[in-house]
Amino acid sequence: MIALCLGICAAFAWGLHDFCVRSVSQSSGIFASLLTVLASGIIVLTGVALMFSHPMGMTALYYQLSIASGLSFAVAAVALYIAFSIGPVRLVAPIIGAYPILSVGWSTAAGVPLSLAQSVAVLSILTGVSGVAILSDNGQKGLNQNKAIIWATTAAAAFAATFGFGQAAVATGDEALSMLITRTVAFSAVLIMAFLGHQKVTPARAQLPLLIGMGGLDTLALGCVSLAGLWPHSEYASVTSSIFGMITVILAWAFLNEPMTRAHWICVSLTFSGVLGLGIMS
Repeated sequence: MIALCLGICAAFAWGLHDFCVRSVSQSSGIFASLLTVLASGIIVLTGVALMFSHPMGMTALYYQLSIASGLSFAVAAVALYIAFSIGPVRLVAPIIGAYPILSVGWSTAAGVPLSLAQSVAVLSILTGVSGVAILSDNGQKGLNQNKAIIWATTAAAAFAATFGFGQAAVATGDEALSMLITRTVAFSAVLIMAFLGHQKVTPARAQLPLLIGMGGLDTLALGCVSLAGLWPHSEYASVTSSIFGMITVILAWAFLNEPMTRAHWICVSLTFSGVLGLGIMS
């Protein structure tokens, strides 16, 4: 129950965060926005770690898992920002939110059998995501749509890895320190990407308050999912947090006037119903 509640909290935080990504990534630039969001989170986590962390006795595996989580998070964050900057929310959000299907796929590949109910949930997700992609096809913007799908899929895979590594690290050591390592590694990796790509790294001054707030939301969400590793059924947090996409879609429809037909709503609902179904059956 605690893991489930942590996942729901993360979903609302990420839903609001991703709703803001659309505007800031287009006005301040992807890397400048993301680096500011990550930096603000590092400041918060540094304070938390100094007050509550007990780093003594951490194993090499603990640090390796935390670093792996950070590298995965860097890829996930960059891919998410790019996807939201070029594709409609109704297309991008369901694809990114479908990352739990990858965890199920990895488990199946490792020899864990897939039940009939889980198969139905997976089929529901695939049908919903495919339906949104087909309905979002508008010809003239087909190239951007294909790019958005590729980046959103990359983000989904990287998020699945981020949560897997992060929860494994928290289960073996201090949670606050692990989250700080994860975010610091992610910041460093994104900064290197920005320099190699000759990208702008300083945001517009007017955007700073919003970006700092987004950093707080993102830190809260990732912290909730990572902390779930301390309780039984930590996978529930990963799965329930993935409904953030539904929250983002609703916000984009309500405030950004993104058109949503009845068919769109059906496909989006089908996707996230399947995601929740996987969580219940995990």
